[in-house]
Amino acid sequence: MHPERSIDEQILLRQLAEGDRNAFRTLYDLHGDKLFSYTMRLTESKQIAEDVLQDVFIKVWQHRESLKEIRTFDAWLYTLAKNQVMNGFKRANLERLILTGIKYATKEACDPVTQSINYKETNRFLQEAINLLPPQQKKIYQLRQDQGMKTREIAQQLNISPLTVKKHVAQAVRTIRLMLEKQTGLTGALLIGLFKFL
Repeated sequence: MHPERSIDEQILLRQLAEGDRNAFRTLYDLHGDKLFSYTMRLTESKQIAEDVLQDVFIKVWQHRESLKEIRTFDAWLYTLAKNQVMNGFKRANLERLILTGIKYATKEACDPVTQSINYKETNRFLQEAINLLPPQQKKIYQLRQDQGMKTREIAQQLNISPLTVKKHVAQAVRTIRLMLEKQTGLTGALLIGLFKFL
């Protein structure tokens, strides 16, 4: 990045941290097109790329107060976009796996409307299970799943050891798996497969 642009961007990030919408718009104008092209290359879908771009800049606004500390904003943006894409792929795989599990569990083919209802119900059970986790466990689980953060990054952000992060994630997955098994009837290999995507 050109040194002068870097200085200007740091000013914009400080203004954004104070809630300046014009700074937000300027940052969007500076990075939006390139970020869209990047996500298009990853997803090969205009619709998904547009959704990812929107999600990324929603997160920029939500986390604006902490962005003034970031020295390489464009690298942070691209990492966030890549994580959003990967999480989108995980969610799509999870949806397919849940629908397959529902068919297997009921041992009958469901019409598309029933499949959609069953998926929404299972996803609701998943969200309920996440919401019932102890606060620290839930926070760590969501940083891992929703924001795609690595163990080391979570440990640094929360000022805890990477081992503690791993333990919390393992406990969260175990708790959610048991609750899903109880609520949905999905068991054994289906749940193990499902949790490869969680």
